Amino acid sequence: MNQRYQRYAQYNVWANSRLIDMLLNKEPSIITQELVGSFSTIRETVLHIWYAEEGWLSRLNDQGWQAQGVENFKGTHQELIEGWQATSQALHTFTVSADIESMISFERRGKQYTLPRFEIVQHVCNHSTYHRGQVVIMMRQLGIDEIAQTDYSEWLRIQYDAE
Repeated sequence: MNQRYQRYAQYNVWANSRLIDMLLNKEPSIITQELVGSFSTIRETVLHIWYAEEGWLSRLNDQGWQAQGVENFKGTHQELIEGWQATSQALHTFTVSADIESMISFERRGKQYTLPRFEIVQHVCNHSTYHRGQVVIMMRQLGIDEIAQTDYSEWLRIQYDAE
């Protein structure tokens, strides 16, 4: 079972990296333009993805919810992208080295939860996928037509073509 979640986390790194590459090849000002979405800018959306990945990763590592560095982030476009990419890679590394079938207990919004770690890994990857899609829609609002494919099916095709 671990391999399934390792691959899913690997997909998350790949998809985030493709979106990151697109953002790095555009004028940095696009990430702060006001748009229609769950968050008003691409920067806010990326910060939200990074915040969730960072917070859940710290929780998976039994460190509680530690994402203050992202919550208070004031860095540059480049630093934002690099930080998010590093956290995505750290989540993948966690899935490779940890016992993700082990249980974790935590409190959230006043309720106590006990879950296997793999459920959180899946949630984090799904959450990132959801918000990557929102970034793509925001990019389309800006008139950006050439957007790299980040679908899981595309990643699978590449993986199986390589084998």
